[in-house]
Amino acid sequence: MSSASRGDASVAAGLPERVSSGVAGLDQILDGGLIARRGYLLRGGPGLGKTTLGLSFLTAAGEGERTLFIGFQELEAELRANAATVGLDTRGIEFLSLAPTEEFFAGSETYDVFAASDVEQAPMIDTVVEAVERIQPHRVFIDSLTHLRLVSADRYQFRQQVVSLLRFLVERGATVVFTSESSMENPDDDLQFLADGVINLEAGPSSRTIEVSKLRGSAAQRGRHEYRVDKSGIHVFPRTVPPTRRLTDGAGTVQFRSGNAAFDEMLHGGLENGTITLITGPSGIGKSTVAAMIAAAAAHDGHRASVFQFEEELDGYLRRLRALDVDVDGPLQSRGLVVEQIEPLRYLADEFMGDLLQRVEDEEIDVVVIDSVTGFDMALNQDEAVQRPLHTLAKSLSRRGVTVLLVNENHSFGEELQISSREISHLADNVIFFRYVHGGDRLEKLVGILKKRMSDFDRQQRRFEIAPGGFRVGEPASVAPGMATRRETESK
Repeated sequence: MSSASRGDASVAAGLPERVSSGVAGLDQILDGGLIARRGYLLRGGPGLGKTTLGLSFLTAAGEGERTLFIGFQELEAELRANAATVGLDTRGIEFLSLAPTEEFFAGSETYDVFAASDVEQAPMIDTVVEAVERIQPHRVFIDSLTHLRLVSADRYQFRQQVVSLLRFLVERGATVVFTSESSMENPDDDLQFLADGVINLEAGPSSRTIEVSKLRGSAAQRGRHEYRVDKSGIHVFPRTVPPTRRLTDGAGTVQFRSGNAAFDEMLHGGLENGTITLITGPSGIGKSTVAAMIAAAAAHDGHRASVFQFEEELDGYLRRLRALDVDVDGPLQSRGLVVEQIEPLRYLADEFMGDLLQRVEDEEIDVVVIDSVTGFDMALNQDEAVQRPLHTLAKSLSRRGVTVLLVNENHSFGEELQISSREISHLADNVIFFRYVHGGDRLEKLVGILKKRMSDFDRQQRRFEIAPGGFRVGEPASVAPGMATRRETESK
C-alpha cells in the first residue's frame, strides 16, 4: 500500500493519518507508520544508519509527494553516491546541502566584532525558508540539528529556533525527521522533549538495535528490535512476541510417531501436536537421529516437517541418517521434509524467528526441529541469554499448533541425570532423555521419558542402540544402587 493510500485509509477510519518510514519492519513497530505532519528525532552514534533511514523515509514518498533533504555535513553528490550503495534511488529528492565546501577553508574568516552565531545563522535560515517555500515538501529530513545548536548563541536560542523551524515545516504540511549527534558535551535531551517521537539506534556486541522510546498519540511495540544495513537498504526485524493464547483448536489430538514401535510404545503412541519436546543428552548419543526419525515419520504420514540444522554440515548429516536407514530421501523429494543448514551470522535472531513463523503460515508446517539449542544460541543469539529467543520461538510455534523438537546437549555422565544447563526445561511439555551409564566393563546407553503432559508414558529407562538398521530399543534397565537421578539440574 502506498503512503497516500495508507493515509487515506487511516483518515476514513477516523484514525490519525500515517506515512511510511520507508522501512516495513519499522512501520510495524510504529503501529502503521509515522503520524503525518509531526516531527521525529532519530538518535544514534556514528555509522549506525541514521542517514540511510532518513533517505529511506524520503524515498518512500507516494505519488505527488515532494521531498527535501536538508544537510549540514555532506555534499549532495556524496549523499546521492552513498544512497546508491544501499539501493536507494534519490532522483525524486530535492537536496539542500549547507555543508561547507573547500572554498570555506580557503577563504575562512574570523569575526572580531560579531559572534559567529550572529553572522552565520541568519543566511542559513533564509536559505532554508526559501527552499521550503519553493519546494513545498511533504517530507523533510534534516541531518542534523546539532549544527543549528553550534551556531546558536545559547541553549535558549537553540530551543526557540528548533521549535520555530519544526512549526514552520509542519504548518506547511510536512512530516519531519531530524537527527542529532548527542555527546556528553552536547546532550540532546531538549530535542527529545520537543520531538513528537524519538527513535534510537544502538550498537550491541554482535547486532544493531532500534527502539521507539516516544511516540505521541500512538502506541508502539516496546523494546529493542534488531536491524541491519546492507546493499539493499535498512531492514528492521520487529521483536517476536508469542501469542497470549493458542491460535488453533485441537492441540493434543494428533500424535507424531517416531517410526520405531518400541519407542512409540514408551511414548504411549507418540508426541502430541502443539507440544514442545526437549530431547536431551550428551554428545554423540543419538539425539539428532531420533529427532530426524520423528520428522521423517511425520512426512511419511502426510504432514510437513522442517529441520533447522545449526551444527552439522548438511551433506554429512543426511549421509549419516541414510547409513542408519532413516528414510529421508522420499520425504525430501516430495518436500514433505525440508532440511536447512543455518550458517552463523546469516540471520539475526528476530530475523530468523520472523522468517520461520512466516514459512509456517505459508507452507502449513506441522513439525519443526531445532538442532541444536547450543547451535541456535551461537549462531543467532550472541547478545543475550538463550532463554528469551528460544522461549519466544518455541511458544510462538506451539501456540500455532506446531509440534516443536528442541535438541539439547548436556554434559552429564554416569550417576547424575542433567536435563539442561540452560534453564530451558520449563518450556518443555515432554522431556526425552538419553544417558550413558556404566555397565560393568562397558558403557551402556539408556533412553527414558521424564515427563509428558498430555498422556501417560513408560517410566522405565531402557537400553538402546543406534546402528545400521536403525534405532533399536531393548529391555528395561535397572538403575545401579546409589545412582542419583535428578529430575532437573539447572546451572548458569
